[in-house]
Order: sequence, then structure tokens, then C-alpha cells
Amino acid sequence: FEGTITRMVALATLMPIVAGIGGNAGTQTLAVTVRALATNQLTASNLWRAVRRELGIALLNGATVAVVIGIAVSLLFANPQLGAVIALAMLANIVIAGLAGVFVPLTLERMNADPAIASSIFVTMTTDSMGFLVFLGLATFSGLAS
Repeated sequence: FEGTITRMVALATLMPIVAGIGGNAGTQTLAVTVRALATNQLTASNLWRAVRRELGIALLNGATVAVVIGIAVSLLFANPQLGAVIALAMLANIVIAGLAGVFVPLTLERMNADPAIASSIFVTMTTDSMGFLVFLGLATFSGLAS
């Protein structure tokens, strides 16, 4: 995506926002999931209910953040297409963060690793890399940085 960033430097200034908010969302979900695991509130019988709940929360939070950031970026950069790209990227990254915040600690627990110690680095890696991929991919494929 080097060419995309070179053609539109505004993308580079917005990348930390995508990563930061995605990371915050993932860390919040991670904290809830690790607590539920530690207190035996998350079991095989209620796993999918918890996943659906966290997915719903992520969609609601993602939509809210997407609208706010999309409008702000559209106005700040006088570029509605850029606002739409970051809005979609934020929605996608917050949903990815919610899913990672649930599945990373569950996976680590199944591997007999302590999810309270090891989860955060994997959730952050997931939200950063996927957030950048989605944001820059949307910018590239939408023709924004042409």
C-alpha cells in the first residue's frame, strides 16, 4: 500500500485512529471475556450466546464510531469519500476487535496458556494489522488515492 499512502498522505495521518480505536475496542472485549473465563461464567453451553452479544455490541459501537468519525473526517479533509472509507474501516475493525477479544482468550485457554497474560498482544496485533489492511484496502479499491 506504499503507493496508496504516497498518493494520499491523509491516509497516513488517519491510520493511528483506526489502530487505536480498534485496539481499545478489542481490549474492552478481552477484559470482559477473561473475567468471564476466570469466574467460570463463560462455558461451552453459553459460548455462542456470549459471541452473539459481543458481536452485537461491536456492531452498535462500530456504527456509532463510524458515523462520528466519518462525518468528522469528511468535514476536516473536505473529502466525503475519505470519510466513507474510514467509516467503513472503523466499523469493520471494531467488529474484528470484538471477535478477537472473545476468540483469542478462548483459544489460549484451550492451549493451556493463561489468557490474562498472553491475550492482549494477539488482540492488538489482530486489530492493528486487520485495521490497516481494511482501511488501506478500501482506500485503494475505492480509487480514493488515484
